[in-house]
Amino acid sequence: LIRTTPCLIIKTYLKYNEKLVHQGQRTVSSLLGGSVTLPCYFNMESPLRMFWFKHVPGHEIKPIVSSYYNQVSFEEEVNKSKLDAETSDKSFNLTLKSIEASDEGSYLCGVNWYSKFYFGNGVFLFIKDSCTVQIQQHYLLDPASEGHDLTLNCTVVSGGCAGEHSVYWFRHGTPGSHPGIIYTHGDRSAGCEKNPEAGSSTQSCVYHLPKRNLSTTDAGTYYCAVVACGQITIGNGTKLEISSKNNPDSPCEQVYTLSYFWTICFKCSHTSLKRNRLLVESVMNRPAGFDFSILYIF
Repeated sequence: LIRTTPCLIIKTYLKYNEKLVHQGQRTVSSLLGGSVTLPCYFNMESPLRMFWFKHVPGHEIKPIVSSYYNQVSFEEEVNKSKLDAETSDKSFNLTLKSIEASDEGSYLCGVNWYSKFYFGNGVFLFIKDSCTVQIQQHYLLDPASEGHDLTLNCTVVSGGCAGEHSVYWFRHGTPGSHPGIIYTHGDRSAGCEKNPEAGSSTQSCVYHLPKRNLSTTDAGTYYCAVVACGQITIGNGTKLEISSKNNPDSPCEQVYTLSYFWTICFKCSHTSLKRNRLLVESVMNRPAGFDFSILYIF
């Protein structure tokens, strides 16, 4: 019965849980390698069966252990050396030992009494560790040219983290727009190097976001985000500016393009013709986006 119908049982009889089965706190936490006891109390005399189930978000509910007339039986899939179940007329407590990251999830206690099933509200076991995550993103000093290729880099330095981490790239474009996921890394271990010191769990991983044939629509701020140890860490972002092909590149072209806004004064040095230079001075308001007022062309 416990193997084939736990989901059906919970769906059908969950409405009876609040007054008869109590699991104490809704959330508990434990350090990696520690132990924790999850209590389950019920307001009924000697129920026929008692159960513990585990549920991880995104996965099906799985049975862990059951008791039939106080005879405890663990499921074959579980590691019995890590679990203890203690029964009494009014309780069925579950103890987890040598806790691992995979033990995190919701634990649900239920009883079978007079042909009906009653369940507690469940308790979520949160695993804590000394996980630290640092994200390094570099600034781009100059705008990228339209039509060119560019690779954005994200360095993730992590330590003490159990399990894998997930890496995402977000882009925030024009003002008022909302950031959206544009890329998720599949092979999260690629480009990772562990600290050579003995016993150290620190590792450094470099993730790349290639951008091909850039266009002005690629402009924006790109954020690297890491999900690890139940938390999200977001980098400071890399601002990508795109220089249009139509934009002038040389100082002389800039002078011609801005001829309507600038007054050009030629000042020649009379000491040497070879060292003559053109001094362009702004005598009018600068166009938006330019933060210089004097341009020297040698």
